[in-house]
Amino acid sequence: MRVLLLTLSMVPLVAGWGRAGDPRVLGARDLLKTLVNPTCSHCRDEAVRRAVELKPGDRVLAWTRGYSDGGAIPFRFFLNAYPVISDSYGVFVADPDAGFARGFAPSYEFRAHGWRNGVMVMAHKDGTLYSCLTGVAFEGPKKGTRLTPVPTVVSDWGWWLDKYPNAVAYQMLDKYKPVDLPAGENADAVASRGKPDTRLEPGDQVLGVSTGTAARAYPIDALAKAGFLADDLGGPLAVLWEPTTRTASAYRPVASPPGKFKGPAPDATGVSPEPATPKGPTRAVTLGPAAKDAAGRFTDAETKSFWDVAGRCVAGELAGHTLEWVDSVQVKWFAWSAEYPAGTIAPAPKPAAPTPAQANAKVKALAGTAEFLRLLPKPFGTVKGIDAKARTVTLLLDGETEAKTWPLEPDAEVKVAGWWGRLDQFQPGDRVWAWLKLDRKKSPVAVVMLADAATEFDVHASLRNKPADAPTFTAAEIDGKRTAQKAWLRQRWADDGLPGTLTFLHLFSGELELTLDHEAMRWGRSLNPGDAVRLQADPPIKAVVKAVTPWRERTVLRLVVGELESSELKIGQRLALGMTPPTDAVEASVYPPDIDRPRSKAERVEWFLASTYCTCGVSKDTCTGHFYTLASCNPNGCGMPDHRRGELAAQIDRGLTDRQIFDALLKEAGPYLLKPHLQP
Repeated sequence: MRVLLLTLSMVPLVAGWGRAGDPRVLGARDLLKTLVNPTCSHCRDEAVRRAVELKPGDRVLAWTRGYSDGGAIPFRFFLNAYPVISDSYGVFVADPDAGFARGFAPSYEFRAHGWRNGVMVMAHKDGTLYSCLTGVAFEGPKKGTRLTPVPTVVSDWGWWLDKYPNAVAYQMLDKYKPVDLPAGENADAVASRGKPDTRLEPGDQVLGVSTGTAARAYPIDALAKAGFLADDLGGPLAVLWEPTTRTASAYRPVASPPGKFKGPAPDATGVSPEPATPKGPTRAVTLGPAAKDAAGRFTDAETKSFWDVAGRCVAGELAGHTLEWVDSVQVKWFAWSAEYPAGTIAPAPKPAAPTPAQANAKVKALAGTAEFLRLLPKPFGTVKGIDAKARTVTLLLDGETEAKTWPLEPDAEVKVAGWWGRLDQFQPGDRVWAWLKLDRKKSPVAVVMLADAATEFDVHASLRNKPADAPTFTAAEIDGKRTAQKAWLRQRWADDGLPGTLTFLHLFSGELELTLDHEAMRWGRSLNPGDAVRLQADPPIKAVVKAVTPWRERTVLRLVVGELESSELKIGQRLALGMTPPTDAVEASVYPPDIDRPRSKAERVEWFLASTYCTCGVSKDTCTGHFYTLASCNPNGCGMPDHRRGELAAQIDRGLTDRQIFDALLKEAGPYLLKPHLQP
């Protein structure tokens, strides 16, 4: 390509070029040079050509989309000497006094011009003057129009060469000598500045983000501490920070598939036909910081792929996908606030929500070093006797010589064949796994969970501490036993009702609350306000459902009964709820039956925690949320509930439905999301 070099010596413009009161445009006392249509090459080739002079720490302006994954322009060889490069890849500008560099749509017809508001100005061939920061035309034939921004970031040559060796670079011919910037500020640039905005210090570095309808500044110091920031600016926004190169950029969390882009085919003005862009469905992603030594600085919750600050997926299922860039530029506060005086400033970013591993490492406070579940004795043993009416079980626990009779808590978890069951299904001689309740002196006093061998094997995928002759099971055997147990218990629920506890009673209003046991989650949450039910008292009490509310792994039903019908009931009383059984489809569905019901944002978040089980990496029989629901994790001891709340809130803010969120969670976590389990 032929190179045109233009040198313009500017003088202050006459007052008639702007309206009274408009900021002045000042020309340069020194020469401002413009480079037009330089010859192109690639980073890997120029790294060889200038191997000695190009340093890994040399700053570059990189455009991040299009042919060959974009390109990089070293400041010392080009932009320090030519603050405007008018080229078929873009119009690239660098204003060291205002602390920014960026790009706009390709053209050969722009030239460096002067300063206004302390911000560099360039002129189009037709006489229109544009802010190099905003791309807005403020004077001339096209006044009020705006140039199309090109996605760019400021990075380091070494980082960029390592990540994108095939990217475009300008051919660093011998005539392009490395040039350092002057030590001081340009006098005309300083003289053109107006009154500073005192919300921040004039020289503070910010990432300025503009959507066309809103503008916001993200202080770099705060962003560097956080490393990542999720925000909303006319829609969800992910603000990324790469500490190695001190690079920031902003994106919509929407990923487009990879594809090939043609190189420029410019006309006489430097403009190419609209390039063909890859076709394919976009995907919404939920971004967050990745682990320190991961393949990329950021990761998405949906596929666990890795992303870099250029908004490109560098490893994982979505490799090659790119995020939707939002017009963003690192710049000094005085310049940004002058061009966007009504823009907002982002509050200091909160530290990113802890990852599950970080949360588990910080388990503390009232819970001690783990969940309360860790304190419970969980012995194996052999059944010696059962009294279903008295709700007692006689067990010979492993390691003991005498059997002991234990009462079962009223709402004890009884598990048979990998499902819930009843005490009368156990027989003398059965091998069982029991959890024992402790009193305040840490003495065992009752059974809170009793499981047969098949259930324990299903929960752990192995029988631990088992004798050599203990039974083992295949997955098919467990599934068969569980299917039979589900059918058996379904009939028991239909005949005897769902087990629960009366937790609230208002005699004069006729309202009461029945909290159903864990096992009744799916049936109980299939109920709707207005449904007719009955309390299995003597005689039965007719009731109407007023509200259904998930609570931890329980389900709270607010019921209305007739006059005096509840007068003999007592809070704490165990009651069964008779109801019309839900359809087989409701029971077979992967979705909870109440998934589509309208709720507030806060209610939706808590509904998810009450409807799913934790799948974090805490091992052994310690994590409450593994065996009950995530809502039952002790908030004083584990950061996972709040971590998941943050993820859910972000997905809700992006407009995802509960089904979409549920699908994403299930894809991420697998079947353990839907069932009680424990990590071996």
